[in-house]
Amino acid sequence: MSPHRTVSGAAAGLLLIIVSAGATSAPPAAGPAPAATQAERAALDRVYARLARREFAEAQAEWRPIALAVQQSLDSAASAKLDATAEAALQRRVGEVVFIQGLLEARLGRKEDALAMLRKADGYGFPPLDSPRMALAADCLLELDEPALAAKAYAEVVKARPTNADARLRLGVSLYTSGQLGAATRVLEEVLRRDPASRQAHFYLGAALFDQNRGEEASGHLRLELQRDPRCHACMAKLAHLAYLAGEDRRCEEWLGKAAALDPSYVETNLVYGMLHNRAGRPELAIEHLLRVAERAPGYAKAHYQLALAYQRSGNTEKAREQREIYDRLLAEEKARTLGVRGSSE
Repeated sequence: MSPHRTVSGAAAGLLLIIVSAGATSAPPAAGPAPAATQAERAALDRVYARLARREFAEAQAEWRPIALAVQQSLDSAASAKLDATAEAALQRRVGEVVFIQGLLEARLGRKEDALAMLRKADGYGFPPLDSPRMALAADCLLELDEPALAAKAYAEVVKARPTNADARLRLGVSLYTSGQLGAATRVLEEVLRRDPASRQAHFYLGAALFDQNRGEEASGHLRLELQRDPRCHACMAKLAHLAYLAGEDRRCEEWLGKAAALDPSYVETNLVYGMLHNRAGRPELAIEHLLRVAERAPGYAKAHYQLALAYQRSGNTEKAREQREIYDRLLAEEKARTLGVRGSSE
């Protein structure tokens, strides 16, 4: 987490950009008013409730006058000398308003703006590490496809509330998605130790074990998830992948058929279909499935590698070269992105 900053002086203009769009001026505040009033606290709680109900326009409308009030307090504080208690109270108000702006930006699909606001809020110490709002930050980061950051936030949630089963599961998922496989395995095993019927825990543990080349253990957990949810097409696709790696092409095709019947567009189903067709000498069919993967998940390096093979075998050397270049670029980007995460001490 970032070192906390102060809000007086040069920080007084922090919220001007945030509240300027579509905002109407309110009468100037009589003084700094560092602490939130009961009315402001109630309004903030309504904003959180609207965000939970996905009423984003209404949440933004309720948030804007709060942000204006905080801006007025900042403007007043710029020319006033606040004691430490008042400074801390105003800092919390600023941090919470910026935090909510980050949540709003995320829900509106503006990832970079959302991350910038969340970082600013963190710089002001909001949300506190033991606050229930930390779960909102974690959920937001996971939705923004920032699983490594989400994992850090979920770890704080679990530390403060060890009985929060959903946060512990999401911590495991975030660790898995960010490539921290050893840590993900330990967390997901703990999830299942606490609740053997936990939804999706067996799937994600199976996926983490699969990525560690622990195929037999992975298969066991995937089958347990299928017992809990017979329509788990992701489990079927992963079992097909295991069968492919074991050279059991007929069994692989059986699992793929079941998975595709439930969701023909699922990325791993099409990836394994592409690999299977490549191995069977059917490059045109491989290309058909692998292009679906590239469309749905353009950053999936393995799909581009398999596409390069398929195009090469079909005689299209130019397309093969293009796919190899994409594959090499994605590998380099992945290495840079996961440096210090993937392969780190777990």
